[in-house]
Amino acid sequence: MRQVRALLWIALAIASARLVWIGLIRHDSLQRWTQNAANRYMPTPDLGTGLKITQFYPRSTEIIEGDQGLICYGVRDASRVWLDPPVEHLTPALTRCFFVEPHEDTGYTLTAEDTEGRRVTESIQIRVRPAPAEIRMLAVSDREVVRGEAATICYGVAHATTVRLEPIGWQLPPSKDCVRFYPSTTMKYRLVATGVDGKSDRLSFSVAVK
Repeated sequence: MRQVRALLWIALAIASARLVWIGLIRHDSLQRWTQNAANRYMPTPDLGTGLKITQFYPRSTEIIEGDQGLICYGVRDASRVWLDPPVEHLTPALTRCFFVEPHEDTGYTLTAEDTEGRRVTESIQIRVRPAPAEIRMLAVSDREVVRGEAATICYGVAHATTVRLEPIGWQLPPSKDCVRFYPSTTMKYRLVATGVDGKSDRLSFSVAVK
């Protein structure tokens, strides 16, 4: 039992480090995109006259659940602007971007109003796809056992609806757990996590029996 607990703590530490690393990569990617957006993606601001929404668009019309989307807008001759559904306080600007984190398909409508009370609107849609199943950690207690002895695996998954241990065919909890099994012969095993979209993530390991 002490060995299993130690194995679980090691596996959780690896998983936590991996999540921090992924988060830093995502943050850095979004930050770099924002810095380069004006030069690479944003159209030249409309410097004419009269109330107008000169630009209103998402970085991507489709994101994965749990990720952030980026929306950019620009207005001309507006005294105030607002977003429906509201995300944050907006102010009139030639070019500005902000983050959103919808959990389902969401339409956003930008309204601009001038000092005379005239209004113009534009709308966009962002689709949200289910996050794919991911095996975030897998640790094996022993890579070699004596026949009749047990081996233990500890695992953790995210966004999974089912988890299987093949070729045994065991159905495991789709979260995190430690499982003990008794290998009868040297074999290659595979942990399979499947998400709501039907796609699977797989990790393999082998246990030798002597």
